[in-house]
Amino acid sequence: MNIRSHLDTLTIAEGQRLRMDCPQCRARNTFTVWKDDGVLVYHCFKLTCTVRGAYGIGMTADEIKFKMQGQTKEKPIDLERMIVPEYLVKPTHEHTLMQNYIRKWSLYKEDLMYDVKDRRAVFLIKENNRLIDATGRSLDGSKPKWFRYTGEASVFTRILGNTNGTVVVVEDVISAITVAQLFPRTTGLAILGTSLGEAQMQHIQNYSRVVVALDPDAAHKTLTYKREIEAWTGLDTIALRLEDDVKYKVEEDITKLERIIQ
Repeated sequence: MNIRSHLDTLTIAEGQRLRMDCPQCRARNTFTVWKDDGVLVYHCFKLTCTVRGAYGIGMTADEIKFKMQGQTKEKPIDLERMIVPEYLVKPTHEHTLMQNYIRKWSLYKEDLMYDVKDRRAVFLIKENNRLIDATGRSLDGSKPKWFRYTGEASVFTRILGNTNGTVVVVEDVISAITVAQLFPRTTGLAILGTSLGEAQMQHIQNYSRVVVALDPDAAHKTLTYKREIEAWTGLDTIALRLEDDVKYKVEEDITKLERIIQ
């Protein structure tokens, strides 16, 4: 389907943001479009979909580019990228699926919400104390397993206490939380996406030491991450071979991490 033809059918007020199924890849609820100073900005957040851009009705590409550049220079950037939909609620004892998940992974201190529409445990992601994104884990086996609500965030980090300068790059959100629980002052960092890019590297380069600790099925990916991080940031990076995901707390894996971190 032609994206512009699809956009022409929408009625969007200035400053309004809509979320819907992607007209190209058909992924459910991944296509976001908003209107900013007369320009429609659109983006599908499914990782394998390439649909994104801006469209000004009756405007040339150069006019759109100029207008968007002008907005960036003249207007303060608002980091409040996510408006919490009404189906994201604080979990209660009535949400049995959610309570079981909290107990399983010891998430009592996490700032969690529950997606009553899609049955997901939702982890909020903030930047400068402003909500920019959230990532939700399916609790009933439905696909996708993990869902990003805006796609604005490139990483999920968790730390308890003052940083010691070490970051452990892991496979998923729960493993990042587990790192923080086991090693206070060490940052657990989960890559949101399938590969490292500039946005992720900008986060990683803020640390003094990097440990890559992915699951055993990702041995090649672990070495690739190590090479890419060292080449991009210049930081010494340790590639750690694990028996399982960090979240499963395999004794041998925890011992390996202890020797490196402490």
